[in-house]
Amino acid sequence: MKIVRNTSDQLILQSVPWVIAIMLSIFLLGAIGFGLSSLFESNTTDAFWGLLAIPLFLSLFIVIFVRRDDLILDRSRNLLELRHSTFRGRTKIQHKLEHLNRAMLQTSRSSKGATTHRIALVLDGGMDAGTHPVTPVYVSGNGAKRGVEAINAWLAQDVDSRRSQA
Repeated sequence: MKIVRNTSDQLILQSVPWVIAIMLSIFLLGAIGFGLSSLFESNTTDAFWGLLAIPLFLSLFIVIFVRRDDLILDRSRNLLELRHSTFRGRTKIQHKLEHLNRAMLQTSRSSKGATTHRIALVLDGGMDAGTHPVTPVYVSGNGAKRGVEAINAWLAQDVDSRRSQA
C-alpha cells in the first residue's frame, strides 16, 4: 500500500493495482485487434476467439482482480474507514479509531517458498473486535511492511503534547 497522506490528524493508505489493470487492458486490446484482423481475413474461428471468447475471459479477470483499497485513519473524527472500489461497486466499512490497537503484518508462504504479505488491523473494542485484513490478497514486496510501520508509528504519535506546544 502506498502512503497518500501522513499528517498528525490523518493517515491515508491506498492500494491500486495499476500494473495488473494495465496488463489486462493491453491483453484485451491485443485480443480484439487479433479478432478484427481475423474477421477482415474471413477467418471466423479466430475472429470468434479474438472478439468474443478471449475478451470475455479477460474482462472477467478485470472485474475480479482490479480493486482499489483505501484505508483512512482520521483523529479529528475518531474514524477508521476502509473503502473498497471494484467494477461491481463500492463498499465502506467504518470503525471508531479508538478501537484500533495496532496494525500487523500477515504473511503467506507458497509451497515453493515465496512469501507474500498484507496489512491487518487489530481492533480491541466495539462489536468487530479482532483481526481484520485491509486487502483480501497477499502481495510481494515491502509495501505491506511499510504500511504496517506507518500505521503503528502514526498511532504512537503523542498528538496532545504537540497541540499544546503550538
